[in-house]
Amino acid sequence: MVKIRLRRLGQRNRPFYRIVVAESNTGRNGKFVETLGIYDPIAQPKRLEVKEDRALFWLRNGAQPTETAAYILNRLGVLPKYLEERPQHKKQFSYLDKRTPATTATTDVAVPVAEDSEIAAAAAAETAGDAE
Repeated sequence: MVKIRLRRLGQRNRPFYRIVVAESNTGRNGKFVETLGIYDPIAQPKRLEVKEDRALFWLRNGAQPTETAAYILNRLGVLPKYLEERPQHKKQFSYLDKRTPATTATTDVAVPVAEDSEIAAAAAAETAGDAE
């Protein structure tokens, strides 16, 4: 399987990444098929460049982006274009949707709580007496 993922470069405490297409069983910095772009998280503003046409080509041909690569492709608008072409694949990228699902409003039901054990015992005895 072919994956779109990050390849780490740079010095210690100064990461720099290349976005590459590689076989899934190769190492993080191992052999890769093609370089799609770069990501520099240290630069201000963060530097993020991707060859959009090549990224779409690999996505159309079955390359699976890692979660981090998918966030980057989504941020640059590549992934929305791909999902526009193939809406059935949207479920695979559900983690990109940051919105929380709408919750149904629950009503608070007041439940009486017996504060004294004698009151609870008296109520239990009363119910037992009614049952006979």
